Order: sequence, then C-alpha cells, then structure tokens
Amino acid sequence: MNLENLSLEEKLELAMNTTEQFILEMLLLSPNMLVRRALLRNRNITSDMVNILAFDSVENVSYRAVQHNKCTEKREFHPSVSKCVQCSVDERKISCESCPY
Repeated sequence: MNLENLSLEEKLELAMNTTEQFILEMLLLSPNMLVRRALLRNRNITSDMVNILAFDSVENVSYRAVQHNKCTEKREFHPSVSKCVQCSVDERKISCESCPY
C-alpha cells in the first residue's frame, strides 16, 4: 500500500481502524502529528508502538501516549500543559484554527 497517495482523512481512518500491523508501523512514521496521534485511538496498536509515541517530538502526541493504557514508559510533563496538548477531540474532526484556546 502506498500511503503517500492517500488523503489526510484516509490516513486518519486507517490509523484509527486498521488491524494490519504493517500499516500501523508505516503510519507510526508519518510526518503528520494528527496521524500519529490518531494511532493512539486504534485498539490494535501495540505497547511498543505506544511507548515509541510516548517520546514523540510533538507534545500533543507524547502526552496522549503516556496516558494510554498500553503505555509502560513513564514521562513527566510540565505542570502547565496547554489545553491544546490536552485536547481530546477526534483527529478526524479537529479544527485547531477555530478552537477558542
């Protein structure tokens, strides 16, 4: 499967719903933080994948990963984590531009 030809919406759907481990691993490397964050909603994601995302360079991803029930890594975040980072809106519906925060 060539993920490059998929739209963002298609990638987000795959990230949340695929059962194929190979696709999950490919999406784990996505440059789009929404795709990586959407992976955390997929019940087929492995503990190893969640632990990788716990140290993602984007705090919006790593913060959610550390809260995931499959995460075995411990990581501290600044006490005043922004509302953007804490946001729980579904990545398929998120609109940061219209967010009041």
